[in-house]
Amino acid sequence: MTQTAGATASREEVQQRLLELLAEQSRRVPLAVGVLLAVVALMASQRLSLWLVIPWLVASVGILMLRRYWLALLPTQLQIPTSTRIRTAIILSFINGCAHGLSLVSFPPATDTERSFLTLLLLGLSTGAVGTTAGHRGIFRAYMIPAAGALPLFWAFSSGSAQFQWPDLSVSVLLLLYLWVLLGLSNTAWRNFRESVQIRFQDRELTTQLREALAQATQANQAKTRFLAAASHDLRQPLHTIGLLVAALSLRPIEGRDREVVDLLSQVTVALSEQLDQLLDISKLDAGVVTPDRKMVDLGELLRMHHAEMRAAMEEKGLRFVLDGATGVRCWTDPALVLRILRNLTENSIKFTEEGRIDMRLRVQEGIAYISVQDTGRGIPDHEKTMVFEEFYQVDNAERDRTKGLGLGLSIVRRLGDLLGIKITLESGEGRGTCVTLCLPLDPHEVLAPAAVAPLGVHDFAGVTVLVIDDERSVRMGMRVLLEELGCHFLEASSIQEATSQARATRPDVILADMRLRNGENGIGAVESVVKAIGPTPAILISGDTAPDRLQEATRAGIKLLHKPVALRTLQVELARALDARSLS
Repeated sequence: MTQTAGATASREEVQQRLLELLAEQSRRVPLAVGVLLAVVALMASQRLSLWLVIPWLVASVGILMLRRYWLALLPTQLQIPTSTRIRTAIILSFINGCAHGLSLVSFPPATDTERSFLTLLLLGLSTGAVGTTAGHRGIFRAYMIPAAGALPLFWAFSSGSAQFQWPDLSVSVLLLLYLWVLLGLSNTAWRNFRESVQIRFQDRELTTQLREALAQATQANQAKTRFLAAASHDLRQPLHTIGLLVAALSLRPIEGRDREVVDLLSQVTVALSEQLDQLLDISKLDAGVVTPDRKMVDLGELLRMHHAEMRAAMEEKGLRFVLDGATGVRCWTDPALVLRILRNLTENSIKFTEEGRIDMRLRVQEGIAYISVQDTGRGIPDHEKTMVFEEFYQVDNAERDRTKGLGLGLSIVRRLGDLLGIKITLESGEGRGTCVTLCLPLDPHEVLAPAAVAPLGVHDFAGVTVLVIDDERSVRMGMRVLLEELGCHFLEASSIQEATSQARATRPDVILADMRLRNGENGIGAVESVVKAIGPTPAILISGDTAPDRLQEATRAGIKLLHKPVALRTLQVELARALDARSLS
């Protein structure tokens, strides 16, 4: 179970970190200490027998190496209780301290210089032990007491005189005070070590929790995307059928009340389709299948185009629209996606501005173009500013009135901004309106001429044979009514086998295939089977499935993908484009 952010490291954890520190320090200490012990042995050999000096030096160095070996093993012996390993470290430290302290007894210094050197050596080793043992009470004292604990007595009584020597006694007292200070320093070092272990432990726990939270958030986001795709698919299927029937009715010569009913049905269908398209946009952006078509764009002309598009909606609500931006400001970007951003921002401003004006301005500063959309609407409270770019979040729509949209507009704006590298800032206040600014880096290079766009051919669909592959009978029937109203010859199939048989019997001019069929089949497989049977045939996929992996699959297959419900005009344009491509091939 994951511990909370306030969790503390256990005693076992602290001691394990101590053993790791001892192992690390034991690799560095022996060489320097060995050299110092050799100096002591050399100094003692000037007046003592080598047979007395050499065994001590060999034993002392041997103890150093043995201690190094055992301390390196202790952190890895996890099967042994930590307390037992700590006791082993204490014993090794005590043996090492005894070996060093024996130099006072084995080689009593003859001169003040020798006494001072040996004293400084033992004090230096004891002082260093504060750091190498992290001040652990047992391990540090096990070394310091046998190594340097006798120094005060040594200075007090080693003069050889029957009378006290005040200088020696003073040094003895100072040594006693110094050892007492060392004990205090060791306590402080141990406390600091434990606190550092606690901090590292808590950082590790927080990192683990953050990883788990990120994994859960990722899983939740993926589940949300799958749910939206599934819900969108299930809603699109009947809506697509309704749209086909309404489109077929609109092509018939009806007047009066019947025409009003058909127009109303058409408006409702379009409204529902637009809301589902927002779900589709989110899925496309999350799937990474939206590729910017960048070109050199005159931002001033782009704003004028947007103004012409939105002018009627603003005038209908009685709002004034102010456009301030000169032409000639050019930027290398995708004009369609920038227009989508501006459209979402302006629609938001229209929705939340009851009276007043909407200003759109373009200014340039230090190689950056700033496009701002500012309104005099109700504004956004400070505590909601960071939330309005999240999916399904709407200010002042607690009742979830669907006439106010789904709350996806600004979420799409944020994703498109990230895709195009456009920084988006928001300034607003409750009752003070809202201003959203786009920051677009300008291209410093020469303006590129836009590529010429070939005009789309105008088609009479009379006599065109269309093979419709869909596992939903209602969709096939709706498509039959619409295509026959357009003058097409209609073929239908619900599976790959039926589609291939139909294609062999009556070679279709174009294929309209549902993306997802029954029994694990799909439209891509159906198109490939037909093409294999009769040769290259233009095809269009029509799907209500907006899952990111489905979008990626269609993109990889290189087949045009339309999403249910398909508007009549869209279907006509894509059929014409497919037939044009066939005539050119």
